[in-house]
Amino acid sequence: MKKVLVVAAVMLTYLTCISTAHAGIVSSEQVIVQQQNIYNKQQVISMLDNVEVQNKLVALGVSLADAEMRIASMTDQEVNQLNTQINDMPAAAGGVVGVVVTVLVVLVVLDLVGVTDVFSFIRPIN
Repeated sequence: MKKVLVVAAVMLTYLTCISTAHAGIVSSEQVIVQQQNIYNKQQVISMLDNVEVQNKLVALGVSLADAEMRIASMTDQEVNQLNTQINDMPAAAGGVVGVVVTVLVVLVVLDLVGVTDVFSFIRPIN
């Protein structure tokens, strides 16, 4: 009788300790949006392979690694907005360079003001 109570107590303890897993449904739309965001970020990073863009970044004092790090840390909304602006521009290499340079100049100004800390070599104005 004592063994039965011990086994029952162990089984009851075991059953109360088991956690349940909950699964959710992921819609196709959610997967498409997620993949589109990944593609958009890769597209912006691939623009940094352009020699003109790299030369302009160096002229502004921004390293390629810092630019890639900043693009990687951008939110999906920021990347989508940037891609929309790039796609709406005329098909000219100068347009792409202009957008990338504009984004980087805005980041440098925000670093100078102290709003962000993207580039470690820029000290905020106090």
